[in-house]
Amino acid sequence: MGRRILIVVKSAGLVWVVLALLLSVEGRGLVQAAEPIKVGAVLSVTGYAGLIGTPQMEAIQVFAEKTNREGGVLGRPIEVYFEDDQSNPANSVIATSKLIHKKKVCVIIGSTLTNMCMSMLPLFQRERVPNVSFGAGHEITDPLRKWVFRITLTDIRLSPVMLKFAAEKLGARRIALLHGTDASGMMGAKGVKENATKYGIEIVITEMFDPKDTNMVPQLTKIKTVRPDTIILYSNAAPAAVVAKNCRELGMEQIPVIGSHGIPGPEFIKLVGNTVEKGRWIFLSIKSAIVDKLPPNDPYRQNLYDPFIKGFREKFGAAKRFGPAHGNGYDGFLAVISALKTAGTDDPASMRDAMEKTSFEGFNGPFNYSPTDHDGQDVTRSRIPVIIKDGEFWPYK
Repeated sequence: MGRRILIVVKSAGLVWVVLALLLSVEGRGLVQAAEPIKVGAVLSVTGYAGLIGTPQMEAIQVFAEKTNREGGVLGRPIEVYFEDDQSNPANSVIATSKLIHKKKVCVIIGSTLTNMCMSMLPLFQRERVPNVSFGAGHEITDPLRKWVFRITLTDIRLSPVMLKFAAEKLGARRIALLHGTDASGMMGAKGVKENATKYGIEIVITEMFDPKDTNMVPQLTKIKTVRPDTIILYSNAAPAAVVAKNCRELGMEQIPVIGSHGIPGPEFIKLVGNTVEKGRWIFLSIKSAIVDKLPPNDPYRQNLYDPFIKGFREKFGAAKRFGPAHGNGYDGFLAVISALKTAGTDDPASMRDAMEKTSFEGFNGPFNYSPTDHDGQDVTRSRIPVIIKDGEFWPYK
C-alpha cells in the first residue's frame, strides 16, 4: 500500500497504469490459487491387466499436464488422483470409495477391464458420481445406467464386425471360438454365438481360458482336431500372447486368428516377438495402430495424433510407443474435459447431465452421447483390420 500512496501523490496520471498492472498480477494469482478440479482414476496399473492399465494412466497424465499448462478448465487446474486396483475387482471398490469419500472427486475414470468396472457400478449409482468406463463388457451400459458412460467399444457390439470380416474377407464358414472367462470374454462370446448364423458361419467348437492362464495347449489341441477355417479370439494382450506361442508349438500357424480389440498394441508385439509375423493373425484396432503409415496431412494424424504425441514423447522418451490403450486413456480424459466445459461446473450431477450432450472426436473415432446412448461410439467407423509385420502394425490387405 505504501508504494501505491507514493505513486498517487507523485503522478495521478500514472496511477491507472500501475493499478492495472497490480490487478493483473493479482488476477493471475487468483487463477493459480483457484481450487483444483478433482478427477479420480481407478486403473489396473499392475496385475494381469497392467499392460492395458499402465498406458491408460500414461495418456491421462500427459493430457492433464498439457491441459494445466494451457490454463486448466473453467479457469481452474485439473488434479488427477490415480488408484491402482492391481487387476482385482475388490480393490476397485475400495479405490472408488476412497476417491469419492476422501478425495471428493467430481468424476471417476476407469477401471481398465470389465470385471473391475462391474464391481464399481453400485457405488456410482448410490453416490451419484459420474463414471467414464473403459470396460468393454456390454452389461456395463445395458441396461442403461444413469451415472455410467463408456469409452471402449463393447465386446458384444464388436462381434458382428469380426464375423463379417471372417465371412467376407477370409471366406470362413467353420470357426473356432476361443475366449476368456472374464466378463469381457464372456460377452464377446455371447455376441459371436448370437450373430454367427447371420453370416453363414458355424461355430464348430468353443473353448475358454482364465485370463491368468499361462498355458493354452489343452484348448488349442482340441481346436486343432476339428480343423476350423478361422479362430475368433476374445482376449487381452497377455493371454493372447500365450495363445500365439502355443499355436506355434502345436503347428497351428496356418489357421487365421481374428483377435478382438483388447489385443493389439505395442505390449502384445513385445510379448510375442515374431510369432505372428506371417499375416495370419488379424486384429480389429483403432486407427492409431497404423498412424505412422498415414500421410502427414491426414486429419486423424494432423489434428489428433501429432499434437498429442509431441508431449507424450517429451515425457516418456522418443522410443516410447503409442498404443490403443493410450488412445482409450486420452478419450476418457477428453470426455471429462468436454463435460466440464459443457456443464460450466464440476458439480457431479451437472457433469452427468452434460455428458449426455457431449460430442468429440477421439482416438477411438467420433463420440456422440445422448440420454439413450451412453456408449456414444460409432462401431462401423471405429475399428480397422491390421496385421503385424517387421515388429509393427500394418493395414490388412
